This record gives sequence, C-alpha cells and structure tokens, in this order.
Amino acid sequence: MRGGITVKSFRAAAERIVRQESSSSTDVLRLLGSAVDPARTIASEHDEWDVRLAALAAIGGYDALAVVTSKPARLTHSHNISDPRTLYGAVADAFEEVTRRGSAAQLRGPTVLADGRLCSEIMVAPFTAVEGVEGVLAALRVGRGFSATDAVTASSVGTVLALEVTRAAAALQDTRTLRQSLALYELARIGLGHQELGERLLVMVEVVARSLGHDVAQLWLLRGGGSLRLRAAHPRESLVLEIARPRDHAGLARALDGEVFQGADPSLRSWIRRTTRELIIAPLRGGEGVSGLLALGRFSERYVDDDLKMATQCADFFAEIVAADALARRSHASAVREDTQLDNADDGLTGS
Repeated sequence: MRGGITVKSFRAAAERIVRQESSSSTDVLRLLGSAVDPARTIASEHDEWDVRLAALAAIGGYDALAVVTSKPARLTHSHNISDPRTLYGAVADAFEEVTRRGSAAQLRGPTVLADGRLCSEIMVAPFTAVEGVEGVLAALRVGRGFSATDAVTASSVGTVLALEVTRAAAALQDTRTLRQSLALYELARIGLGHQELGERLLVMVEVVARSLGHDVAQLWLLRGGGSLRLRAAHPRESLVLEIARPRDHAGLARALDGEVFQGADPSLRSWIRRTTRELIIAPLRGGEGVSGLLALGRFSERYVDDDLKMATQCADFFAEIVAADALARRSHASAVREDTQLDNADDGLTGS
C-alpha cells in the first residue's frame, strides 16, 4: 500500500514540475532572448552588403568586416569601417600571399572604425571553398587579436561570402549584358539612319561612352596619307590633337595592324585626356583592311575581358557604317557621272 502511495506522490510531483515549467516558459524565453535590432530598410546593394557583413561579423566576433574580390568580379564591400580605402590598401599587400598560400594571415595596422574606435588587429583570410572565386575577407577587432580557432571560423564565414560573391557577380553580368544589348540596338538604330555620316558618328560615340561606362571615347578615321583624323569624341571639349600620326604612338600603330590594344602607358596620353588611366584601342576592320580606330578610356575603373570584347563589337559596327557610307558615296558619284555622260550624249545627238 505504501509503495502505491509513493508512486502516486512521485507522479504528482512530476505533474507539478511540468505545470510549473509550462507556466514559466515566458520567463525562460525572456532570459534566453536578446535585444532585437530594429528592421532596416534595404534601398541599395550597399545596404544589402552592410546588413550581410554585420550579421557575419556578429557570428565571428568581429568589430568590422570587409570583402575584396578579383574574380568572378571586382567587388569591395565593408561594414563599420570609416575609410575603406585605407583598409583596402593594407589588404592589397597581403591579397596575393594569402591567396597563394590558401591560409589566413594576421596583420597589424591602425584602422579607424565607423563607430569611432581605433583598431590595429586585422585578419585576412582567402576564399577557398568555391571554385572560380578569388578574394579575401578582412576581419578587424579592437583590443584583442586572432587565434587559430578564428581562422577556422573565418574559413566558414568566407564560404558564405564566396557564395554571395558568385550571386552578385551573376547579377552584375546580367545587368551588363542588358546594358550592352541596349547599346548595340541604339548603335544600329542611329547608324542606319539617314543623317549625314558625321552627325551619326557623333551620336554613336556618345552612346558608346554613356551606355558602356567610358569616360573617354574617340573615333579616328584613316586618311589617305596614313595619318588619323579625329571624327567624333566624348567629351566634346576642344582637344590638343585632332590629327595623329600612328608611328608616333605605339598603341595607335598596333591597333592599325589589326590588334585590339589595352594599356595604361602615360606616353599614350598626348592624344587623349591625361586623366585617362585605362585605355582600349580597337581597329575598325573591314573587307578592305583597317579604316580607323575606336579609342575608349576610363579614369579609374579597370577594364576586363568583357570590355575588350564589347569594344571590338562596337568597332566592327562603326567599320560597317563607315564602309556603307563610302560605298553609297561611290555609287552616288558613279550615278552622277553616268547621268552626265547621258546628258552629254543627248546634247550631241540634238546638236547634230
């Protein structure tokens, strides 16, 4: 009898414990929970990356976090860094080393965070988990360094970031492809118009510059004596040089040989704006050889392989427009000569 009472007592006690835990669940959740940050409005890609990096920084225990990639796209984003350019300069020195070694490295250098604190401890870790992604993450801490465990955590954080870089690169490529398609459509629409050739070339050069992100765009056409004459340019302010001799400029000479030239040689700037840092020169190739050159330049942003391909396509299209106009002029001149000869023949018959 006493055993049954004991069992019942234990059962009753257990039920009381369950009831107490159920009634105190709100308190437990309150104890385990953390303060909820207010929801942010995402209005741009910059906002997306800031939120993403802030969350990953919290997971890794970082006071600031940045990502720098060279492939599949050049991207630089940061969270809680006052002047990202200062950090990127420090990271650039370690970029190749950590990428080659495939392991993280710790750096020391003063970096001012956006919240006003001064940080001197930086960990640079390469992206190694996703094929085709080359880049690093830079994690920063104030007042404390990094350990081997932090390097392991950084590897996992880097995997997430590499996937985001892949997604961002695909989105950039989609945007670039759409922009290029619209630019080619505009070139076709304007180039096949009925305006005088010079007017069409001016507008087409503006389209190439503004639609494809070039700070400088120039169209040079070959003259009879072998020199080049500037026919259209963006910007349109007065230029130092409007007639160029290819033998005086290596880039022009190489492009006239049919080669798509890319460079950043200061000696090239005597015929183009001196602030130009990146340059592409594409030949206007046709059935009768090279008829001119399309020169494109940027002041700061670098050119990639896709830019070279697009420059070649634009140059080929310019070549077709110039060749079609020359053919139309020759046909018109021939028709005029025939009409004149017929008129003279008619006059001779009438006079006789």
